[in-house]
Amino acid sequence: MLDQMMVLAADQSTKNFQILDLVSQNIGNYGNWGYKTQRFEQYLRPDGNVDMVKRVDYAPGANIMTKRDLDLALDGAGFFQVTRPDGTTAYTRNGSLAKNAEGYLITNHGDLVGSGIQVPANYKNFIVQKDGTVQVHLENGKPPETIGKLTVVNFPNPEGLKQLGENLLAESPESGKPVKIEDHKLIQQGYLEHSNVNIHYAVEDVLRMNAGVISNLRVVKAVDEVYREAVQLRQ
Repeated sequence: MLDQMMVLAADQSTKNFQILDLVSQNIGNYGNWGYKTQRFEQYLRPDGNVDMVKRVDYAPGANIMTKRDLDLALDGAGFFQVTRPDGTTAYTRNGSLAKNAEGYLITNHGDLVGSGIQVPANYKNFIVQKDGTVQVHLENGKPPETIGKLTVVNFPNPEGLKQLGENLLAESPESGKPVKIEDHKLIQQGYLEHSNVNIHYAVEDVLRMNAGVISNLRVVKAVDEVYREAVQLRQ
């Protein structure tokens, strides 16, 4: 009976440490544009033991006005498609863009937006329509010229996406193939999507997990003391 109590307490302490680590990660990414809250969800296994699975909350965060032309937010489900330096495709909700030395639109980590959209050096105004069409004014008084279009996709199961770090995601067998969103009006220029981390709940989770860890360690210590006393009585 005491052995089982110690095993259960130690197992729960391990789970609490894992949850605490994930909550701390959420808090650390609170200010990361487009970041999505992660959590562990407990479930009962067929053998009667409790286990956990990591979940990602893809509920949208608030779109914050920045008034910066190269800041883009998605007003709904979906992901921007980007091309990494090694040529592989990745996906993100972070629409904080910049231009590289050649004028190509890139993410804040240097990934090409789409397959490459080059902005002319002498443009007057930079415009991104709600459907992702990218335009520039080259001369005052003349209609804007289209220089490309942003690709927005979604997945049958976004929670199955593989996390690459730096707020980048990759397709996986669990996520399914990307589906290009056509004829949409999802893009808001001059806005960025805030993370959907609820900082108040996260702090409460930290306090609760700390209390749980302390409680379980006390159980382990109490059982250990019982064993020590039993050994001393036998000597």
